[in-house]
Formats: sequence, structure tokens, C-alpha cells
Amino acid sequence: MLRPHLFEPLKTLILKRVLPALDRFGQATAAIAMVMIVCLIAVMIFEVVARRVFNAPTIWAIDITYMTNGTLFLIGGAYTLQKNAHVRIDFLSSRFPLRVQHFINLAFYLCIFLPALWLTSYATVLKAHKAFVRGTLENMSTWEPVVWPFLTGIALGVVGLTLQVMIESVRHVFGLLDPADVKAPSQREQDLPA
Repeated sequence: MLRPHLFEPLKTLILKRVLPALDRFGQATAAIAMVMIVCLIAVMIFEVVARRVFNAPTIWAIDITYMTNGTLFLIGGAYTLQKNAHVRIDFLSSRFPLRVQHFINLAFYLCIFLPALWLTSYATVLKAHKAFVRGTLENMSTWEPVVWPFLTGIALGVVGLTLQVMIESVRHVFGLLDPADVKAPSQREQDLPA
């Protein structure tokens, strides 16, 4: 039988050191997303000024815009999950005891979300690698940029979200053992007391 006093140092190490260290990957991708937002705004302003003021539209702005915008949503996914800010419909599950909430989330993550993300991560990394090796161009565009940066951003976002789902799964395991150790599944970070 597992003795609680022997388990406590390991639990503290995992919850206070290991998981926060792994959370930094999601925070790093969030920082990348913030920089991408600035780039997206700059490209759109440049295009509007070039088109409206100088009557000289660019052939590259639309490609940069859709690639940056498309990547942004995925790159921010890990951080959003970390902060528990994804849209949730938990009017029923939030009424359950905390252990049941952790069990529901853990079961969903391990049985549905993680396998789907694992396969998607594999496919996106493989596709980005092939595009890089082959030098694949976006053939639907007049500009015809290489697509590997766009596909790499997608792969980075999906891999980051997969890692964060694994991290949150571990937190839910600890929540099953002792709900006081981790925040409630329905509790957003800004709702926590200071």
C-alpha cells in the first residue's frame, strides 16, 4: 500500500517543479503568437496604405495574412488550455464533486482528445517536414511562397496543445487523488484568489 508521507515529496516535485517547467512551452508559444499578432497588424496596415494611398497593392500581403492568422489560433491553443480559457459548456459537470469533475476531464483527455491530437501532431509534423524537404510552394497564389513556415507553425501549435493536454491529464490524476492539490477543472486562472 502507498504511504502518503512517502508520496508527498514526489507529488510536490511534480506539481510545483515539473509541470510548471513544462507549462513554459505553452507560455513560449503564447509569446510567439503575440509577436505574430503584431506582424499581422503591420502587414495589414502596410497593405491598406500601399493600396489606398499609393495605389500599389502587394502580391504577398494576403498570403502572409492568412498564414499568420491561421497559425495564430493553433499556437495559442496550449496557453489557452493552460489558463483554462477554452469555451466550456460545464453547466452540469461543474455541479459534480471535484473528484468526479477531474475524472470526467481525465477520461475525455485520455480517451478522445489526446489520441486525436497525437495523430494530428504526427501528421502535421510529417507534412511540414515534407514541405521543407521538397521546397513546396503555395500554388494558389501569384506570389507562390514556400509553405513550410506556415505548416511548421501549425505543427508547433498542435504539438504544443498535445503536450499541454498531457500536462493537464497529470494534473487531473492528482485532482482525483486529492482535489485540494490542483484547481477545479471548471475554474479559470483569473477566478483564483490572489
